[in-house]
Amino acid sequence: MPTIKLTKAGIDCLRPRPADAVYWDSTLSGFGVKVTPKGRKVFIAMYRTQGGKSRLRKYTIGPYGRITLHHARTAAQRIFAARLDGRDPAAEKLELRRRQVVDRIDDLVEAFIADHVSKLRSGGELSRLLRRELILRWGARSVHDIKRRDISDLVFEAAAERGDHSAHKLLKTVKRFFSWCVGRAVLETSPGIGVKSPLKAASRDRVLTDEELARILRGARQIGGPYGAIIEFLILTGQRREEVARMTWDEVHLERRIWQLPATRTKNGKDHVVHLSPEALSILGRLKQHEAFVFCVGKRPFQDFSRHKRKLDLICGVSNWRLHDLRRTCVSGMAALGIAPHVADKILNHQSGTISGVAAVYQRHEFFAERKAALMLWGSHVGSILMPVLVAAE
Repeated sequence: MPTIKLTKAGIDCLRPRPADAVYWDSTLSGFGVKVTPKGRKVFIAMYRTQGGKSRLRKYTIGPYGRITLHHARTAAQRIFAARLDGRDPAAEKLELRRRQVVDRIDDLVEAFIADHVSKLRSGGELSRLLRRELILRWGARSVHDIKRRDISDLVFEAAAERGDHSAHKLLKTVKRFFSWCVGRAVLETSPGIGVKSPLKAASRDRVLTDEELARILRGARQIGGPYGAIIEFLILTGQRREEVARMTWDEVHLERRIWQLPATRTKNGKDHVVHLSPEALSILGRLKQHEAFVFCVGKRPFQDFSRHKRKLDLICGVSNWRLHDLRRTCVSGMAALGIAPHVADKILNHQSGTISGVAAVYQRHEFFAERKAALMLWGSHVGSILMPVLVAAE
């Protein structure tokens, strides 16, 4: 094969031959341009792999015209530098092409659902969201083709059609999917990094006063049924709504006065023990044990929260509050009663609480005695805020 000094003018003068002809650059060994019988000119790089079984590799840089001589020579220098580092750029390029064909969005989304989403409490809802938004839109595309702009367009279209809250939820789910792809070594980095949510999340800091808490308790008792019992139980224990609503009688040990949540039902995936105050036990004593779920409608756990919450607001007259505020009110009320923050963190089953960092690695004490005392004290306090009302009624 001829060796010439490759210049733009020289390449322009090259004419096609009956067979492929390669013209090697005299200034950069292994770099050349191939001219096909049809006159197509393509920059290539040729090198030998390192190691015991050295192999000759050809790397196609790209067509002349779309790629300039300067950029092609720079690319060739990078290829040769990678080879000196022990890499095989041609094999890497081939593997990337293979992965782009194999790593389809629809296949990966289904794998993500089976591996992660199906184990979540909201798995059914998130699975439908992923199939509707990702598979229908990008199903046949390679995950390597999805860029940050694609995700941004997806999210802001969702915001225009269904509102900021729906778009925010979609973005969180999409980011979780791409992070899973990174964890499975399908991607090096997530294209979701840096994509902003259209929703400006406001930090919630609502803590109910004792007077508001008393009005909510009276309203819950007036409503009664599983919803009223759930509200009282949330106030007394400070646990999460879904954890309480899906409580089963198998988790309740009345003789030991504890509620034991398995790891499969907690947010942080750890077993959790909640001590039951006399006030909490009295709620359970009013409920029938003929079904698996404690707070049930028929054979299913209670779910109609939105409608009953509106009804409770009308009855109690307390506005601008959410059920999760009861959890914050519980831990704030405990602090006011002198309960240590690390004990309250354990009661709430926070994954990273007051004790964190290196200390958390070595601190494994569960503070069961302190937690029990704290919930007894909090239950007594909750009972006391209703006393003036009961006395007045008499």
